[in-house]
Amino acid sequence: MRNSTAGGRAGGRPLPGGDIGRYADVLKALASPARLGIVNILIGGERTVTELCALSGLKQSLVSQQLKILRFNGIVSSRRKVPHVYYSLREKNVIRLLDCLSGCEGMNNAANRRVSKEE
Repeated sequence: MRNSTAGGRAGGRPLPGGDIGRYADVLKALASPARLGIVNILIGGERTVTELCALSGLKQSLVSQQLKILRFNGIVSSRRKVPHVYYSLREKNVIRLLDCLSGCEGMNNAANRRVSKEE
């Protein structure tokens, strides 16, 4: 039986070497709690900045700044319908990535250990 951690991804293929920097950039873009929260909201469909602020509890300037980073990394796209700009997930595979993270036993155990230390 093949060990997926030793030989690469679960499908058995390592990441293409030329793309590793790009993958790292996407992961860095998702590494912020604010950006991850925005992406999580956008899983439900497109939203305006005003809606994102109301749903996330973040200030407009912070939401706009985070959207700029997400757009730059190809995770979020926008469309203008005067007077609003609507944001949506451009890269739908981000949903699969987040599903994978939420199902990782090691990630859940680490989160539980962090909560225990804070109590």
